[in-house]
Amino acid sequence: MTTNIVEQLMQRPDLPVVLKELQHRLAMEEQQRKEWLKDWRTDTSKMEFINGQVIVHATAQRIEALVSGNVASLLRTSVLLRQVGEVHQEKAMIRLTRNDYEPDICYFDTAQVAEFNEETSLFPAPRLVVKVLSPKTEARDRGVKFQDYAYHGIPEYWIVDPRERTLEQYLLPQGDTTYQLHKKSDNGGVEVRALPGLSLPIPAFFDERKAQAEVERLLTATPK
Repeated sequence: MTTNIVEQLMQRPDLPVVLKELQHRLAMEEQQRKEWLKDWRTDTSKMEFINGQVIVHATAQRIEALVSGNVASLLRTSVLLRQVGEVHQEKAMIRLTRNDYEPDICYFDTAQVAEFNEETSLFPAPRLVVKVLSPKTEARDRGVKFQDYAYHGIPEYWIVDPRERTLEQYLLPQGDTTYQLHKKSDNGGVEVRALPGLSLPIPAFFDERKAQAEVERLLTATPK
């Protein structure tokens, strides 16, 4: 896709003018981004910087908050027991080339965590991003974020729909920059590719009691 866009631009006789304007706009955008980051550090709202715009998110609805809590609890318990990194739930700003995002849930592996310190506030692209779908954000979650996460090599992206009670698991083929849908289901288990050997029951994402039961099972199981 990038190659096609470049080839189209190369056919324009006014390319130098277009390039100069693009450079000017990107420079202004980067300055705006730097100024916003100063304010973001002291703001408790969930905000993101996407393609030159500051996006302030509304408070999550109860159904979204419950599902997010279930998924985060399952992943965090698994990661802690295996001692293979960290799981963050919101307010962990991942900084990509142009944009800054606060994923609902993200997982960083051991090698990444080794580079963090207690004051780290801007994070690199994680190994797994989980989005609990909201009608207000769905276009971005399936659009610019879907493209940006893949472009930056995040190998696994989940879209969890709390209303349809389904999980979509997208994986990034090696050497590619476009996600492929690997699984879409409302039942059974999902093999977490970012955590080899871990399978989580999808129904537990949408049921607090089932999530708690799975956490208890994980805690009492013999670590492999």
